[in-house]
Amino acid sequence: MDPSSDRPADGHEDEAEVIWLFDPEAAPAPGPVPCGPAELFARLAATVARAGLHTVAVTGVVSGLKRRGRWASFDLAEHAGGSETASAVVRVVLFAKVLRRVDAALAADGRALDDGVAATVVGEVDFHAAWGSVRVVGSEVEVHAGRSEVVARRETLVVELEASGALGAQAALVVPGRPLRIAIVAGEGTAGAADVDAVLDGSGLEWQVLRRSVPMAGPAAPEAVAGAVTALARQRPDVIVVARGGGARGELACFDTEVVARAIAGCGVPVWAAIGHASDDTVADRVANRSCPTPSAAASDLVARVHDFERRRNEHLVLADHRRRVADVEARARRAWLVAIVAVAALVALVLAALG
Repeated sequence: MDPSSDRPADGHEDEAEVIWLFDPEAAPAPGPVPCGPAELFARLAATVARAGLHTVAVTGVVSGLKRRGRWASFDLAEHAGGSETASAVVRVVLFAKVLRRVDAALAADGRALDDGVAATVVGEVDFHAAWGSVRVVGSEVEVHAGRSEVVARRETLVVELEASGALGAQAALVVPGRPLRIAIVAGEGTAGAADVDAVLDGSGLEWQVLRRSVPMAGPAAPEAVAGAVTALARQRPDVIVVARGGGARGELACFDTEVVARAIAGCGVPVWAAIGHASDDTVADRVANRSCPTPSAAASDLVARVHDFERRRNEHLVLADHRRRVADVEARARRAWLVAIVAVAALVALVLAALG
């Protein structure tokens, strides 16, 4: 067939309808251009500077203050609605020159930079690429009068627990000499849980381990930890270890709450608190049967307790065997003396009979 026969008589072709399958104006924007961590932090710093947030003034409660030679660091925590747990935390660092000036100014005013005080820090927002964190490098610190509401509430709780006798209730409980059933309250997959497991597993001893994995920080943590302690106590372990590895002091606020403190104090099973670093002190540490510096230290104490128990048991067995041997020797000696006496008596009787 001649394709020309389909053309119009006037020799002009019909205009073809164009259907666009791709609209350039509706095309999605290209994806983000990959960059390295250092460049990402540089972009963040530039964005903060453009937003006018390079220098900020932040008010909160000081927690986890650590003086490291000539400089110091701490968390500035916010407690929304008077909550016992921090709703937001920012890291603050004060370098040598600023720290000396701040300490001198506060001392002249009869105040000091310390955990629990409310303070306002003026400084620069710094994205610390090497640590993957954001912090405020302080240039000025104002400590407000009086203790913060959070610290006042904590101190009031300790007084109430002491007045009710709950502060010393756990001290009356005794951990068996050879603890076998160990209950562990820890975060899922956390360093604290791993430290306890590593020490117990490496001991070569036999253990029956009960576990409850719960959040150990944040708004849900207090009820979760208290519930875990109560639930594990019903399974009658020999000891319950509440293990939470190191971190910022503000992350340990869960263990200053009343619900956790009363759950531990009212527990019928000895509770060992292994929370944070060795320098950390919480209300949970105060009410617990034992306060251990770290989770691994708690596990090491359990291992040492078992070794001491077995050593004492072996010493008792050795002593009992020695006493038995001594008793046997003494019994044989008594029998020998008795035989000798009888023999002498018989000999005397024979001599007397012969003389008579």
